[in-house]
Amino acid sequence: MPRYLPVQLDSANADIQAVYREVEREVGLVPQFIKTLAHSPNYLKPVADLYRAIMAGESSLSDKLRHLVILKTCKVDRCKPTVKHLTRLALDAGWTEEQIEAFEAYAESDLFNYYEKDALSLVEQVLERPDDISEPLFWTQLDNHFTSDQVVEMITLIGFFNMINRLIHTVEIAPDPTPENVE
Repeated sequence: MPRYLPVQLDSANADIQAVYREVEREVGLVPQFIKTLAHSPNYLKPVADLYRAIMAGESSLSDKLRHLVILKTCKVDRCKPTVKHLTRLALDAGWTEEQIEAFEAYAESDLFNYYEKDALSLVEQVLERPDDISEPLFWTQLDNHFTSDQVVEMITLIGFFNMINRLIHTVEIAPDPTPENVE
């Protein structure tokens, strides 16, 4: 049971309704975390704007790689609501169920190329020890495979979804509706 009920469209003020309309228009749905964040109007619009930019805006990363980084972040964070929703998006972006199941053992897997393995490793390192990623070889590999824009964007995705996952865990936000559980 959520600690705070999401603010529903019909009970939201005009400013919140405008944010919801923008998110739904660009992303396709208003996630439960956005509706819960509506309890904090000062943060709602900036976070919703970043979410829209991440999910529907332009990116220096391919859609497939972006969803790899996002889903791996949510899996490392053990955030079941986001993993469920984002697995569907990752499949739509071109990942297979076999690849998604192999995220844990990606380093030994033939299902991922060097770029993808570096991105998966980056997620783990940023989430586990961000202040101690000092291996020069790792940074050299990243720089050989990605532009600085792409590396910074991946780190931003990791940080943003880590924040969202913590919000979801802490206030026990319910999963987003999916075609399987919508009446």
